[in-house]
Amino acid sequence: MTAPEGLPTPPTHIAGYRVERVLAVTAMATVYLVHSPTLPRREVLKVLQPEHAKGDHVRAQFLHEADITAGLEHPNIVRVFSRGETDTGQLWIAMEYVEGTNAETALRDGQMTPERAVHIITEVARALDYAHSRGVVHQDIKPSNFLIAAQKLPGGLDRVVLTDFGAALSPHSRGAGDGPMSATLAYSAPEVITGTSALDGRADVYALACTLFRLLTGDHPYPTDAGVGATVKAHMDTTPPRVSDRLSWASPQLDSVIAKALAKNPADRYPTAGDFAAAASAALTLPPPSAPAAPPADRDEPPPHTELGRAESHGAAADFISLLPHTRAVSQRRQLIAALAVAAVLIIALSVWLIGRSDPPDTAPTAAPATTTAAPPAALEDLRRLLPSGYPADACTPAPSPDGATVITCGPNTDAGGPRSATYTLAGGPEALRTTFDQLVESTTVVVCPGNIQSPVLCPTGVSEQFGGLRR
Repeated sequence: MTAPEGLPTPPTHIAGYRVERVLAVTAMATVYLVHSPTLPRREVLKVLQPEHAKGDHVRAQFLHEADITAGLEHPNIVRVFSRGETDTGQLWIAMEYVEGTNAETALRDGQMTPERAVHIITEVARALDYAHSRGVVHQDIKPSNFLIAAQKLPGGLDRVVLTDFGAALSPHSRGAGDGPMSATLAYSAPEVITGTSALDGRADVYALACTLFRLLTGDHPYPTDAGVGATVKAHMDTTPPRVSDRLSWASPQLDSVIAKALAKNPADRYPTAGDFAAAASAALTLPPPSAPAAPPADRDEPPPHTELGRAESHGAAADFISLLPHTRAVSQRRQLIAALAVAAVLIIALSVWLIGRSDPPDTAPTAAPATTTAAPPAALEDLRRLLPSGYPADACTPAPSPDGATVITCGPNTDAGGPRSATYTLAGGPEALRTTFDQLVESTTVVVCPGNIQSPVLCPTGVSEQFGGLRR
């Protein structure tokens, strides 16, 4: 029984399962390799962290993952066997163990040829088309969620399994959809970032195109080392990059295929993941001889846990798992309120912290004081419902705003990794939201914390985070 370096030794048994070792540890859960108590096989046991045992939203999201995955029966989707709760109130999910690696790790190890990349995308596309046909949108498509089995398919091809449906949207999961969900910014479609329209499978097509670009080139399609704000703007406004600018063998047809899949408007993308994968396969011009994609530059990073661990590029935005809206076909008002998540990318970043603009010198000209108005009670209630968990009842108070926005300032968050202080703003509409976001990006400095630590609360003191939202 083993654990990653620096972590405590795991228990010998959990819920009747005999623990062999720890596979991965995240903010939400610890993932163990275990032995089934009833069958002669190894399984994966995902156990909710103790600090979340009583958090209603986190528990609902955890159960949501089990419910959705258990309802999907496909050879390219990880299987869920059981779920339950320990004596201490920790929820758990027992899943299929896929011995092998994942696509991100294979890329980092220099084992990603163009043929292999397109095969992986094609296998995942089959899983996505199946899920989409049942109304499920994965919403966190990325290479580290593509498990590659050590045991090959007939003909020597990789068996690829899609995992981690924790952020998935489903027409049958309304309870879990009332709060924010997780998605990885480096692979997020514009509509996922803004939350201003109901999502469908074309959001996954966009993320799949981002993934193919990375597997072919070793880079993300949009920069992840220039800060979170730059990454968001690139997804929203920048023309899709060309693979041929990085790989001399790539054809114009391949550039066109990826550009279509990365279209800003979902209506301009391929309608299905399978259509995109087929077009990419047809457009692929292989180099003679076939050469692996160049591994990402940050090879000096410690190796990830390959079975289920995350292994993303270590730019500030690449590792960023943001709270993004759980959208569906709901009222326009609800969709717009959900866009609070647009700027949540500036507070929940796992590897960055924000330093507010410094106070101007005393000799600087003083602007005329702006007129401030009290926010309507209904708007305050809307904003309070969107706040992350972990704030005591007396931790948040309304604050004045010069532009009619609704503002709440909050003291220390009691959740592990929660911010020491934060200001939450509900803007008055789409244009106000964009203006607020642009101003915030221009007036803050994004800094990677020493040691690539994964929480703003662990960074130097004096940090105050701000982000905006949207109200209509």
